[in-house]
Amino acid sequence: MRSFFDNQNLLAIVWKWKLHLLIVGVVTILAAAVFSSPLFIQPLFQSQARVYPTNTNTFSEESESEQMLEMLNSSDLKWQLIDAFDLTSRFDISTAERFYRTKIMEEYNDRISCKKTEYESIEIKALDAEPVVASAMVDSLIHFYNRKILTLHQEKARENAATILKQLKRKRIAIEEVSEKMEPLRKEYGLLDYEIQAAQVTQGYLLALAEGASSRSVADIKELKANLEEQGGGFFLLQKELAGLEAQRDTLANRYDNALIEAEKNSTYTMVIEKPFPADKKAYPIRWLIVLFCLLAVEALALLTIFCVEGIQLSSR
Repeated sequence: MRSFFDNQNLLAIVWKWKLHLLIVGVVTILAAAVFSSPLFIQPLFQSQARVYPTNTNTFSEESESEQMLEMLNSSDLKWQLIDAFDLTSRFDISTAERFYRTKIMEEYNDRISCKKTEYESIEIKALDAEPVVASAMVDSLIHFYNRKILTLHQEKARENAATILKQLKRKRIAIEEVSEKMEPLRKEYGLLDYEIQAAQVTQGYLLALAEGASSRSVADIKELKANLEEQGGGFFLLQKELAGLEAQRDTLANRYDNALIEAEKNSTYTMVIEKPFPADKKAYPIRWLIVLFCLLAVEALALLTIFCVEGIQLSSR
């Protein structure tokens, strides 16, 4: 039996059965060519695109490309594409089937893929029997991604604007309350601006005394000076509080305007560096590879069968 497996014996056996092996090989090639033809396997065309994320911020340790990949592979975008192209019909899957959602997702993952390249771009590929449809699916997936991110950003901006608006309303109410407190002091005591009036009253009083102004003028200056001394401190604090509130109001108003701009902005969030286009050559099936694989598998099986037959004959002698 040991001599049976010598190289010369093996070659001799192969040579002995060469005609049979040749016939098996020819039949296999013809059969594989026929069964891999469009009559049995539907040819699929591939379309692809490469994109970079833009106008986005990272919210975790993931990179922008990884976040983009997470979004493209989300079930939300997958179902948008399935509904847009009626992929249940294109994949010949009935919605009445028990596990149709699982089946449609498995078929989707076989036909459509998104992956990150070594240069941090995202490569999107789609296979379909119609090259125009394959290209449109890739283009639509990019569009759905842009729309999804835009919607999320607008929702966040509107939420931010609503929060700022509440703060802005509170500041306006606080300003009105302080202004109401200052109004009696303006009307009854003639207080308008403590620092300016204090400097002018002091200067005017000294000048009136030096120039010998009328007693009526001096009395008016003394009255205003007394008002400043009596109510000026409280008026000054209210004036400072009002200035601070107005500065905060202006800051909030500016932030509110910016939030509204963000909520109304219509931005895109992808930079397409390779646009999809309808392919002019099918990508699946690769017939020569199918024929080669079948030929090797069948010839190997045939050789195994021949060796078994020869081994049985040898042992029976």
